Amino acid sequence: MPRSGELLRIATPGAVLALLGPLSVPRYGVTADDVGRQQEFAIGGATVERPTVNMGFFDDVPYTLQVSALEPMEVTQNYRPLDLTWVHHGALYMATTTVQFRQVGWTEFRMGQDGVRIHIQSRKMDYESDYREMIRDLENQVRGLTAKLVSDGLEGMVSAPDGPTDLWSYWLSVLEVIWERLARDATQAWKTLPMRLTIEERRTYLDLLKAPKHRDIGAYSRTGDSRISSLVRVWNPLIVERLYILQLLYDIHRRLDRVMARAPELKDNVRLNLIMHDVSILARRLSTEVGMERVTGSPRVPSSPLGQSHPALRQVIAWHRLLQSGLFPNGDRFFVGIKDLHLLYEYWCYLTIVRMVVEESRGTLKVYPVVSADPMDIVLSSGSKNSAQVQLPNGETVFIRYERQFSGLPTIAQKPDHVVELTGLGPMLIFDAKYRFEINHDYIAHYGHGDPIPPVDTINGMHQYHDAIVRIHPPYERLVNRAIVLFPLPRGFISSWRQHRFYQSIESVGVGALPLLPGGDDAYVRDEIRRYLKLK
Repeated sequence: MPRSGELLRIATPGAVLALLGPLSVPRYGVTADDVGRQQEFAIGGATVERPTVNMGFFDDVPYTLQVSALEPMEVTQNYRPLDLTWVHHGALYMATTTVQFRQVGWTEFRMGQDGVRIHIQSRKMDYESDYREMIRDLENQVRGLTAKLVSDGLEGMVSAPDGPTDLWSYWLSVLEVIWERLARDATQAWKTLPMRLTIEERRTYLDLLKAPKHRDIGAYSRTGDSRISSLVRVWNPLIVERLYILQLLYDIHRRLDRVMARAPELKDNVRLNLIMHDVSILARRLSTEVGMERVTGSPRVPSSPLGQSHPALRQVIAWHRLLQSGLFPNGDRFFVGIKDLHLLYEYWCYLTIVRMVVEESRGTLKVYPVVSADPMDIVLSSGSKNSAQVQLPNGETVFIRYERQFSGLPTIAQKPDHVVELTGLGPMLIFDAKYRFEINHDYIAHYGHGDPIPPVDTINGMHQYHDAIVRIHPPYERLVNRAIVLFPLPRGFISSWRQHRFYQSIESVGVGALPLLPGGDDAYVRDEIRRYLKLK
């Protein structure tokens, strides 16, 4: 076990806060050089000292927080109160709790207005490369898999090539087809929508009237104003339905512009630039026809009888809704905050598994995972209702479920954390994504020979799921064929993983671990999926 001690002490006028933990932990992968970099800052009137020399604080390592104060007080972490139980000890009150940061960047502890900011590091991933790559790849997969699902309903759409493919490119292919048809229907709707009869007030100078009326002359004599007011009936083309079409075109252009800004690989993409150019030209042309220089506001599907009955406009609305089905999510981005790295990894692993099943089976994605519409977050719904379904060429279906709970078992219910299960082809294959490494030096030496390994308790958890998840009625047949932990093994260790006991145990006892990391070698997981699909 790593030797533990007091790593940091923060003193304020009324309290002292101390953080305790291991003096050193293994660090893997590419890490930034933190030599000479200040790791903490005092806030307010607090003073900070390091009783011992340590390597810093890390996102996945548990620490003990101890507080002693003259009287119970609120202690916050990032402005959220910590759940503390105070004990009266002599002249002081004391409280102890365990914290695990699960974030990279800065975190704050405060006691009143005083406290400390601490820099949290990652010992697994290089934040500037792997984390950002995972964010980009997550959006790639969300859009790309949605495009593959949408394309099944598009007449004349060429299917995605078999095997691994560039999902951004396929997303663009689907978008090109949709835009071509949307532009056609929008133009037709614009031409055939009726105009609205309005009454407008116009003012004309008296001396410009060819035949002034007596009432106009009388009005001038009373007021001295030579401008004559009259009401004129005018056919106005800018009805609500045409305004909707304009707002939709400008909204599409804004969304494409944001996609391009966040995806460097699309910055100079000729196909995307051509779509954006065509959208801009059509939007400006239609705006000019109704005398508008700028259109603002988000497009809202018109609920008028005309919006429901006009054939071309109904087609425009259908394309709009298709764009919102995942090709253009609300808010136009899927983002997981820095503090949720472990959740980001779980989501990324799940969508990666869905993509691998589609690619390796050459099947068709029939049901896409349920994703929230929150513009600032991606949330996968859990349970059996959120099953991605892939229809295989032979007609069989593979269900890919996220975070399912197993109730009614002979012993106790099993509630795995974020387990991904593949079912439909016999006993299920389950994966449990863990953005963590073992920190126990003895375990690392014994099971990993110094190399990074997933926490030993996660392997024990896989044994539990492998043996405890059975049919709820006799005979209690085991439902799990293999239970595997996925973890972000750094690239430098991947080539030798086939010699590791946690890899070899998958074949011998059906339980083990496999590496999976954005931009890394996915052959281990891909081979396991091929085996489940009986392609290996």
